[in-house]
Formats: sequence, structure tokens, C-alpha cells
Amino acid sequence: MTDAHGFILPPLLQISLEITLLALAMILLLAPKDRRLPEAITMILLATAGRILMEPIPNVQPVTILVMLTAIRLGAMRGASLGILTAYLSNVYLGGGAWTIVQAASWGSIGLLTGLVSSRLVDHNDKLSSGSFCGFSILAAFVFGFLVSIPLILDGGMIVWLHGIPFDLLHAIGNLTIAAWLLNPIDDYVEVRWKWVRPDLNRGLTAPSRQV
Repeated sequence: MTDAHGFILPPLLQISLEITLLALAMILLLAPKDRRLPEAITMILLATAGRILMEPIPNVQPVTILVMLTAIRLGAMRGASLGILTAYLSNVYLGGGAWTIVQAASWGSIGLLTGLVSSRLVDHNDKLSSGSFCGFSILAAFVFGFLVSIPLILDGGMIVWLHGIPFDLLHAIGNLTIAAWLLNPIDDYVEVRWKWVRPDLNRGLTAPSRQV
């Protein structure tokens, strides 16, 4: 059901979905049998702080980029958990109501999707491929925009999603800008500091408002 500000859910359904998402996020965060939990928690805190600090700039924030980077370096499960937990932690301050559910699920999906294609986003030296990463970050912005709009699409049709494309474009430009300026310095730092190595695809999956 929608209202003037977006959509609303029956309280019991909303609580059930939030508990399910948070439980799933914790399972995805803790399931990998490695020693890289501190790195994952650090990235969650960095993404949360970045989203809050950049909130005045519409649809420009570092969450999508950090979800992707975490999925590549720590595995799809950790990337998905970052997306879910960042949405909830940052919305404690920003607010969001039922939108938090779709934002969390959408960023979690971006983490899983990035994990599936992670081998195409690095070169043979395990360095990030800037061109591929930036291109995928643009695609991720539009995928996120579509996923987060599904509740409104179900009520108002695809025209609702089409009206939101300018916001997705801002998201894409923000992703591209953050990736171009900050991605390699961040990745170089964490490679030296934490000695990240990209998990192989299987281990990465099994162990390690349009306003965003």
C-alpha cells in the first residue's frame, strides 16, 4: 500500500521482514570461516558514516561502491551483509521506515550480484580493473533504483520507475565520481593494511524513496 510519501506496510509484516533481513545479514557476516570479520565490520562502519555525512547531496554516497569493493575482496556474503546493515545503521539517524527494508534488500542484492561477477572486475594481478569496476558501478546504480522502486511499481506501474530515472542517474554519477577518485587509494590501503585477497567465486558465496 502506498501513501503520499511512498509506501507503508502493516506493522506486523514490517517487523517480520526487518527481523528476517537483520538475521540474514548477521548470518552472512558471520558465516565465512576466516579471520576477516574486523575488516568487514570496519567497512560497514565506514559505509554508514559516509552515507550519513553525504546525506545532504541527493543520491550521492559511498555505500554502493563499498558494497562492491567488499564483495570483491571479502566475498559476496560479506558484501551483502554490508549493504543490509549499512541501510539499517544509517537509517537510525536518517530515518526511513518501510523504505529501509527495500534499501537494505537492494544493497544486499548488489553485494551478491557483484560477488557473482567479481572475477571480471579484477585483472590477472588481482588488482581492481578501474574501467570494469566503474562501468559496473553505473549499472549497479540503475539496478538499485529498479529494485528499490518495486513496491511503487507494483502499485503504480513502470511509469513510477521511469519518473525516478533522474535520481538513478545522480546515483550513477556519484558512484563513478567516488570510484574514479577514491577507489584505488582505498583498495591499495586495505591491501597493505589487511592483506585482502579476493576469495574465489564459490567460497565468496558460501563462506566469506529512490533517495539513497
